[in-house]
Amino acid sequence: MPWLILIPYFLLFAFLMAVVVVVFFWESSLILTRAPFIPMPTDVLPNIVKAMDVQSGEMVYDLGCGDGKVLLACQVQASNAKFIGVERSWLPYFIAKYKSRKSASNIELIRKSFFKVDLSKADKIFVYLFPALMNDLLPKLQKELKPGAKVVSCDFTFTKKEPKEVIGLKRDPKLLGQKLFIYEF
Repeated sequence: MPWLILIPYFLLFAFLMAVVVVVFFWESSLILTRAPFIPMPTDVLPNIVKAMDVQSGEMVYDLGCGDGKVLLACQVQASNAKFIGVERSWLPYFIAKYKSRKSASNIELIRKSFFKVDLSKADKIFVYLFPALMNDLLPKLQKELKPGAKVVSCDFTFTKKEPKEVIGLKRDPKLLGQKLFIYEF
């Protein structure tokens, strides 16, 4: 029976190892992508879906899709559209893969830098990226997007492009998800 005494220590060790693994993946995503995985607040999703206004047959991208929450919410509105999530970090990518497994017919996930993905077929794009990444992404969007393509950004703007519309989300100022910025290219 002395081995029973070791069970709590084993459980504590297993818990601490899990924490180390999660922190490692989170930190590595920050280093590799210059943006950590920050989940989109669930109560903001209806506003994003409305702002995206996805129509049947459209091609929708989520650059830095994280856990795929935005893609899944938009997919409910327009099940005949094609959704592509681009995520470079392993942990959020696998979470998105798991969560979207039932919607696999019209959601495709790509584990790659969005700077290396061709966006010329995009009708709509969603981004939730830090300002430096937004500014780095702008030349690619200006070069590749077809006329009339729409980009919806949560909280962060391009410094060299004016949004067509700004939607205030009327949330507690301490919370993420304060505004949506809608751009047309």
